[in-house]
Amino acid sequence: MNTKIFTGLALAGLLVCGCSAFDDVLERQNYTQYDTSSFPQTEKDAQEAVNAMYGPLSSIFSDPENTAYFRNNLAGDDMFGGGSTTNAPAQAMDRFMDNKADGPQSNWGRCYSGIFRANWVLQTVPEMDDALFVSKEYKDYLVGQAYFLRAMYYWELTEKYETVPLIKETTPVNEPRASAEEVYELMTSDLLEAIKLMPAKYGYTTDADNAGRATKYAAEGMLARIWLFYTGFYKKNDMFGVSKADVISYLKDVRDNSKFALETDQRNIWPYTNEYGSGFAYGTNFGTYSANENLHWVGNRSKETVWGIYFSLTSSSVGYNRMGEYHALRNKSSRPDDKCYPFGIGYTNGSVNPNLVKSWLQDPDYGVADKRLWGSVMAVENAVERHPWMEGQYVELPNHPGNPGKEAEKTNFYNKKYITTTCYSDAEKTSIYQNFFYAYSHQMTSNNNTSSNRNDVIVLRYADVLLMLDELEQTVTGMNQLRARAGLKPYDSYTLERLQKERRYELCFEGSRFRDLRRWYPEQAGQIIYDSQVGAPVTYNGVNVPDGWTDIPGNGIVKRYAKTRGFWKISTAEIILSNGVLEETPGFGEDDDWLFSNGSLPYKTSY
Repeated sequence: MNTKIFTGLALAGLLVCGCSAFDDVLERQNYTQYDTSSFPQTEKDAQEAVNAMYGPLSSIFSDPENTAYFRNNLAGDDMFGGGSTTNAPAQAMDRFMDNKADGPQSNWGRCYSGIFRANWVLQTVPEMDDALFVSKEYKDYLVGQAYFLRAMYYWELTEKYETVPLIKETTPVNEPRASAEEVYELMTSDLLEAIKLMPAKYGYTTDADNAGRATKYAAEGMLARIWLFYTGFYKKNDMFGVSKADVISYLKDVRDNSKFALETDQRNIWPYTNEYGSGFAYGTNFGTYSANENLHWVGNRSKETVWGIYFSLTSSSVGYNRMGEYHALRNKSSRPDDKCYPFGIGYTNGSVNPNLVKSWLQDPDYGVADKRLWGSVMAVENAVERHPWMEGQYVELPNHPGNPGKEAEKTNFYNKKYITTTCYSDAEKTSIYQNFFYAYSHQMTSNNNTSSNRNDVIVLRYADVLLMLDELEQTVTGMNQLRARAGLKPYDSYTLERLQKERRYELCFEGSRFRDLRRWYPEQAGQIIYDSQVGAPVTYNGVNVPDGWTDIPGNGIVKRYAKTRGFWKISTAEIILSNGVLEETPGFGEDDDWLFSNGSLPYKTSY
């Protein structure tokens, strides 16, 4: 994916509320940067305008705590806040609270930057003469990408805040929050336009010019996801004229015509299976899980990624994926070593709920035969001692000591899908690189656990397409394809419980669980999350918590979910900038107990 960004768009995209700076930019004569008086005029100009729309996507994940993806993972019942004893942001979002009142929310500006750029394309490119383009079909493809990306930026905002100002023009305005109906109607309309305009021939491809771009199939799949949430959470029968039958038809189009498909082994989608970490790239075997299972990373832009966010392998100026750093392990030296190899060092946010692992392991329909279990979850050090049901099970890093004096809500389980992965520098294990991408890309100049993380954020997998179809049609066709791939026996009939379990295990740690619980159980999701987490064994500051995972007295998850319905706080700074036109998200008002500070967790350092 190309990510060339030009300064005029980058500046103007941040100016959402009414202010004079935007007018000043446009009124000055400009000989070095593009502006609306001279751009776009050619097909190349239109391509650059479209490329610029993608720019904010990759920068969003350099600040993962502000993304819906990261928050959804921690807010659901598969992960705890984790982190250190002073890691307030992750612990706050796990409990539907916030640790900052006035700090800027960088991704708010990045999303509106993307929306502005999409609006610019939609305002200018359709008016250009068709004869300027290689074909009308290609022009439509460019415009269709703009509709898709505008919807995706609004979906990112909507997942977090429910309602936001709708900005559909490039003229600066200071708008209040729209209604939920208005926001979902715009996303529906934009995705339908994207489906109509983007040619069917642009599906999965490895072609450098088109790999990673939006397609009509991504629009169809994302429309299905949004439809399922909207109709479930808001208890609707359709979504602004899009019926259940329409959604089924769109999903079947993705399944049958897109060229996206399942990888042979789901584990090979995730970067920990890279051949540098396993030693295969050096002609040896380092004895890792990946090496012993003979796994081979398929690389970025998997054929299973119907829609994802991609990162440059050479430059960090257009963003990088810090989720791996936030989820990575801790040790006292803050550097990777042979005890945590091949995984990197970070903040241990999102410690995995032991109750998820126990349910998965003991479920007669899944259990240890499911390749996805230890392909998705990593057990470390004294996991068997802490969890007796782990007796005889696989502990991947038995000698990793962690950093007990700093870790909060430690469970001895971590996710492997989004975690920094390291590698030895050579077959002789001369040194350990902090990030395998340093060896893999052959061009990257940085070797660290932050900006070197360049693995895709997979927003929509083909597996999810199959599961959505099963849910809508009440079939087991897709589930059984996934179960066969995982080494499990097929289901003989559909039940919602089976579908729910298959979604939980196949898509764990991919941001889906929290969304699923809310659309299936809009009022009860908070209680379900609490019931799934309460009492789960955790340690705090190196001390076993006698009663396990504990809620905050008087202000627990059930109460906070009832107040917020699972949405998040808009920064006070944004409300001030709007001169009070923006209103705060319900549950974060002056009379609500939402502020989470360091030390707010209900645990002690000794018992």
